[in-house]
Amino acid sequence: MHDAGYRGEGMQIAIFDAGFPGANQITALQNIQTQSRVASTRNFVDGGRSVYLRNGHGTACLSLIGGELPGYYVGTAPRATFHLCITEDVDSESPMEEANWLAAAEYADSAGVDVISSSLGYNTFDDAALSHTYAQLNGRTAIASLAALGAARAGMVVVNSAGNDGNNSWHYIGVPADADSIITVGAVDSLRNHAGFSSYGPTADGRLKPTLASMGVASAVLAPSGVAVRGNGTSYACPELAGLVAGFWQANPTLTAQQVIAALEAGASQAQNPDNTLGYGIVDFKAAYNLLHPGAPLAAKTAAPAGEPLAVFPNPSHLDELMLALPASLRGQALRVRVRDSKGALIGEQLLPASPAATVPLRLPGRALAPGTYLCAVQPLAGGPAQTARFIRQ
Repeated sequence: MHDAGYRGEGMQIAIFDAGFPGANQITALQNIQTQSRVASTRNFVDGGRSVYLRNGHGTACLSLIGGELPGYYVGTAPRATFHLCITEDVDSESPMEEANWLAAAEYADSAGVDVISSSLGYNTFDDAALSHTYAQLNGRTAIASLAALGAARAGMVVVNSAGNDGNNSWHYIGVPADADSIITVGAVDSLRNHAGFSSYGPTADGRLKPTLASMGVASAVLAPSGVAVRGNGTSYACPELAGLVAGFWQANPTLTAQQVIAALEAGASQAQNPDNTLGYGIVDFKAAYNLLHPGAPLAAKTAAPAGEPLAVFPNPSHLDELMLALPASLRGQALRVRVRDSKGALIGEQLLPASPAATVPLRLPGRALAPGTYLCAVQPLAGGPAQTARFIRQ
């Protein structure tokens, strides 16, 4: 994915976790800070926006996506933009944390998030009377599961860890991993074998779980000190795969969230024989991409596209005045610009005369954009492939 030029540029990822201490100081996470790619922070446990505190689990998960230090460490989508949300209180276990998850999902939707990465799961609470039974794991009972389903319906790809109960008497997935229309992530080791701790499906209503699998044994993560350490858990398989989802969507921007999930399932290692251990299997960016583009397989790409990509700025924006940054390949020719919302509906069209200008105003006559995520496609009127860019109106 990286060799083909996709590192999450322009994609918005929300991470729900227990805290992010050190994430604003670690050298390998400085790029996302200095380049203003932490778009927002929210603390749903304590209130407010302070997130660089509490438990380092979130720092480790963020590093698996956003870490980047040449010669030392790289995450799966290090050029993405992030929204950091504390929803988990490690000092207790109660349904309030599921309510926090719901609030964070609603916030993510309002912020134009593309992918939610949640390495969280709930089954047993301090008050045993409130704990979930297996019969409740139907994706439509628990608060967080309903929230995850709602986020999926809103057009986001929700990626959630399966859970680490595979070796226990209760060996099933947790909440919200049981939700429909999301990616529930199981763990494998470096030899592609199922990790014994990785939780099993199916859901109580018989749906396949987990959905896909990624490495979660001896995964390299960053501690709050900035040192790379090894750790185990579907908690780490989840963000690793979430970063791949962001890069895959970046490479295929016209897909809907559910089409992204279906494509990754079709290209995974067990696509022809899915089960309740690894789901459709280990995700494979190249295989999924080539199934979508049989006439132009990824194997034919030898380098990242030259020059700067098409972009809409400012992004995100509270303003209606937007600009298009045109790559050199689109300058000097008449262009058709189309803007669609996250569900694919055409919002507006603009024709641009031939010009050598590198930046031009993006105008959508007669309407202001509602908050949300949009896709801008620019195509030469004389023919040729369209180039696309995502942007967010807040």
